[in-house]
Amino acid sequence: MSVFTVAIHGVSPDPEVYGGLDAATAYIGAMFGPAAAKWLALSPSDQGRTIRGATLYLERQPWEGKRTGLAGGTPTTLAWPRAGITLGDGTPLDAATVPVDIAHATFELAVLIAGDPALPSKVDQGSNLKLVGGAGVPTVEFFAPTSASAGTAPRLPFVVQQLVGKYLATVAASVEGGFGQAGSACSAFSRHRQFTLIHGEE
Repeated sequence: MSVFTVAIHGVSPDPEVYGGLDAATAYIGAMFGPAAAKWLALSPSDQGRTIRGATLYLERQPWEGKRTGLAGGTPTTLAWPRAGITLGDGTPLDAATVPVDIAHATFELAVLIAGDPALPSKVDQGSNLKLVGGAGVPTVEFFAPTSASAGTAPRLPFVVQQLVGKYLATVAASVEGGFGQAGSACSAFSRHRQFTLIHGEE
């Protein structure tokens, strides 16, 4: 995979991205639903902005391996390609090319950004509330914080996590403002959950 850039009105030089606009248009054009349709209706410049935003979003993630600085022999400013990564089946990842999963994750993120431009500023895909019950059954709502930095929530939107999760560094290997550990984590606070009983509609 070569180095790709997108043309954005008023921006020079053209910023580097994963996958490129043509591949993004083909990928998203095969998707069904209003989210994909919204992205396809954007101007080429705005499409490029979402792809650039998606690329930068991925650039902030802690990846396994080491950045090579070359894509197909061409210098690149991006985090991929990377050397020193071995897949789950023991196969070493090609250190000269960007995995297609990274490009596809970029396109999926571009669609999400088109629907929610604030997405790149959301640094944690965790949540605080959990609901149990519903549909006529009394609903219990309780506070049980989850956080990517604690290893109890995904770092990325689910569809993106499915594509690139295998390349992410473990929580223990990353620095996100202090404490980290591998596997699931549970704070002392979560052991003192506050329960609120909410009765379902009659």
